[in-house]
Amino acid sequence: MPKNRRTSRGKSRISSNFSAQHLLINKQLSKDMIDMAKITPNDTVIDIGAGKGAITFPLAKRAARVIAVENDPVFAEKLLDKMQGVANIRMNRQDFLQFNLPKSPFSVVANIPFSITTPILGKLLDDPAVPLQRAVLIMEKGAAKRFTSVRITNPRILKWRMWFDLRLVRTVSPDHFSPPPKVESAIVTIFRKQSPLVPLQAHARFMALATYILQQPQAPVFAALQGVFTPSQIKHVVKALRLERNQAVSSLNEQQWGQLFHSMLQYVDPSRWPKVPKKKMPKIPRAKAPKMPKPKMPKPKMPKISKPRMLKKPKQKK
Repeated sequence: MPKNRRTSRGKSRISSNFSAQHLLINKQLSKDMIDMAKITPNDTVIDIGAGKGAITFPLAKRAARVIAVENDPVFAEKLLDKMQGVANIRMNRQDFLQFNLPKSPFSVVANIPFSITTPILGKLLDDPAVPLQRAVLIMEKGAAKRFTSVRITNPRILKWRMWFDLRLVRTVSPDHFSPPPKVESAIVTIFRKQSPLVPLQAHARFMALATYILQQPQAPVFAALQGVFTPSQIKHVVKALRLERNQAVSSLNEQQWGQLFHSMLQYVDPSRWPKVPKKKMPKIPRAKAPKMPKPKMPKPKMPKISKPRMLKKPKQKK
C-alpha cells in the first residue's frame, strides 16, 4: 500500500513512487490474486502492507496461516479489531524490511508499498535460500515492466530470474483503489523454479559473473566476455549458445546465462573468474578495561638539613 510524502505545508505530494495510501477496494481482484497464487489449506501466506485487510481476510479463508504486516498504527489497530474471532491471522505491526521472514516455506499475496518495491523484492529474492515459494504482488506498472523485461540489463534482476519465474500478468486500472493513483499498476507473479540452472550454493559466484559481464549491457557478446573467457573459448561459447558475435549481451536469456556460467566453471581457469565480494563482518567493539584507580603512594619525608653556620672572621687589632 503506497505511502505519502508531505510538503512543509502539510499537503500530500503525489508521485509515481510515493503516492498516497491507495487501498485495494475490488473484492474480485483480491480473489483473483489468491487464485493466481494457488493458495492451499496448508500454506503460510504473508500480506505486506495489509491496510484494512482487503487481501488478509480472504486469504484467511484459504490458507492455514496468514501473517499481516502493517506499519501504519491506525490501520494496524483496525485490523486487530476486525481479527477478533479469526484464529489463523497473526498481526505484525512493523516495517516489512525489518520483519523476520519465516524459515519454513511460505507465499506472499499483497498490494505492496510502491515506495519500497525494489527493497521488498530484494528481501524476498536476493538470497535464493529464503524459502519463498510463490508470490502475487500489485506494484507500479513501470517497476513491473522493468523486472520482467525480455532484455536483462541489471545483474540483480538477472539473479532473481535464475531462481524464480517473474511474469507481468495483468494491468490494474486506478479505479480499483481508493483513492485512485495517478499511475497504472500491474500484477506480477513470482514462482520458484523447480530446476534452477545454477545451484543454490553458487549464487554469489553467479552474481559476480553477471555483475562483471553486464557492466555495459549493450556491449557485444564478444567484447563483454573478454577478461573472463579467452578468445578461443568465446568462439566456442558463442557457437554453443547460438549467439551472434555482435549480439548485445543483455539479450541473453536465463537458459543461456546458465550455460555460460557452467562453461566458466568447466573451462575457464579459476584465476580468471570474477571475484566474489567478501561479506562485511560487523565490527565487534572491543571491551574497554575498567579504569583502575591509581594507588596513592605516600610521599617520603625528607629529613631537614640545617644550614651550616658561617664562622665570623675575627676582628684584627689595629
